[in-house]
Amino acid sequence: MQHEVTYYVHYYAFVQPNTSMKNSVLLTILFLCCMTCQIESLDKTVENFLYQAKEYKYTPSSIPSFFEQIADNHKVDYYQFAMEDYQRFCLENSIAIEDEGNKDQYFTIRISHDLFTSQSAQNCASGQAWNIPYYWHWIDDNPRHKIYLKESGELLKNLKPNKEFGKYHSIADIDRTPFLFLKDLFSESPQYTSEACGDFSTFGWCSEREMAFVSLLTLLGHKGKVAAAGGHSWSELIVDMTSENGKITAFKVSVDNTFDEINWEAISKSNINIWETKMGDSKTKRWYNEKALSKKEQNRIANFQISSKVMNKLEHQFVSFLNRKI
Repeated sequence: MQHEVTYYVHYYAFVQPNTSMKNSVLLTILFLCCMTCQIESLDKTVENFLYQAKEYKYTPSSIPSFFEQIADNHKVDYYQFAMEDYQRFCLENSIAIEDEGNKDQYFTIRISHDLFTSQSAQNCASGQAWNIPYYWHWIDDNPRHKIYLKESGELLKNLKPNKEFGKYHSIADIDRTPFLFLKDLFSESPQYTSEACGDFSTFGWCSEREMAFVSLLTLLGHKGKVAAAGGHSWSELIVDMTSENGKITAFKVSVDNTFDEINWEAISKSNINIWETKMGDSKTKRWYNEKALSKKEQNRIANFQISSKVMNKLEHQFVSFLNRKI
């Protein structure tokens, strides 16, 4: 065993002389293993430490299909850095840890959230995976009036919207509905640019992100809605998980795609019935759910085809994010 450790150390120190910071830390781990004679877990330590997410290639598909594929391909990568969170959730709620359906539900929601979220309610704030800038709206000195259409160099505030958004003064003023938000995300190249945020394909503040998120997660089989209070919006999903005793426990999952938060809370059947009836206490809040749950919007999302070029570009960005996390 001593020779085995010596081999590892010699390999990383001399066969790979341009040692990265990660490998430098690995050398320290190997040295400590050698000094303490804790060799049994050496191979597993090396394997976990050198783990890298695999980059997949995609053929043209619909928006929901792409999200299904990307979640299925990368759940195993999330096991490397988020398994403790999942296990803690299961232990606290008596959920069957090894149940594959539970894992699929938990990590699909987390992956979808990581792809959508920003990290604060500040202009240009975006998540760590995909560049979807947050942009304030309906305020004086509207920052959206400083966004340009990249191809023509025209300000959005000077461009008239199409008939679908005919009630708005300009493209800069429209509320970005789910299909528009997602269609733009999958454009062949960034359509928009601004001095503040650079180039980007789609953008939105809290309500716009959550409408698109709920539309998509509904198409993926979840029951969801947009919740709003105090001038802020987030998504809520009802998710069934299998308990340790084999019975089903329902959870209300609150997903905040502005402030990068997810919260799971058990919910009774009677409270689900109440939850289903509450679609907003104002015209604006009810409109969020009318759009998020609109069959017309969802059909357009489901039928929109994404090119391989776009999917592979977004996959590359996501894998880069994963390898920073792992």
